[in-house]
Amino acid sequence: MTELIIAQEHSQLYDLWIQNGEKDLSICHVDFHDDMRGLLINRKYGTAQFVSRHIPYIHMRDPGSFLSHAIMEGIVTKLRWVHDEHGGREYDSPVVKYESDLTAMPYLLLPAKKVKIQFSEHTFKDWGGVQSGEHLDIDWDGIAFPDYDLPHIRALMSEILDRNYPADMPRVYLVLSPDYCHPDMKLFDEFLHLLEKKFNTTAKHLPKYQPVPEISKFWMLYRKIDTRAERLIRKFRFY
Repeated sequence: MTELIIAQEHSQLYDLWIQNGEKDLSICHVDFHDDMRGLLINRKYGTAQFVSRHIPYIHMRDPGSFLSHAIMEGIVTKLRWVHDEHGGREYDSPVVKYESDLTAMPYLLLPAKKVKIQFSEHTFKDWGGVQSGEHLDIDWDGIAFPDYDLPHIRALMSEILDRNYPADMPRVYLVLSPDYCHPDMKLFDEFLHLLEKKFNTTAKHLPKYQPVPEISKFWMLYRKIDTRAERLIRKFRFY
């Protein structure tokens, strides 16, 4: 039977995987955000590496970087990131780097630890559904982002609920991410109950999320400046 796991924040999944000694997971990550801050993925060669190791906030293990750490530690070795057309790298900052990004070039030339990763990025239109053996990881903001109107949210709910799933899908994770999703909790509860019905199971809730320690004031200021600079660069279609 497929398990249904509920979390408040995405980094709780990393803690769960560590606790269970998980390795070589295949994840279908449905999320407005990539959650791979500080990572460079070379899609041509199927490798991943850390970038900007000298910047503490980049490599804090938190909801925005939990997949970076899971990939670099061999917990996740296959990842498909799925998001709406209004979503993905164009609408977020900071984001995962690809080998084709201009800002990735210096890191490609420097020696670094690399790990193997099978990775692809999709919108709901070309997703095709969960593959055999994949875990389905749903961030609620990938369906109910605050900018989405109610009809669009319900259409994205149907993208999940109306699909057929392989019998060997181990788990479904549903993550609230309260700072980034639609404020109507009734919608979240409705979706949760429909998932329980869909998979004929009772959801298991992870323990309350414990926030990571705050970074220093200097690095908090650096983060604000860095994020704004990246967003400015993004307007000119540079990554």
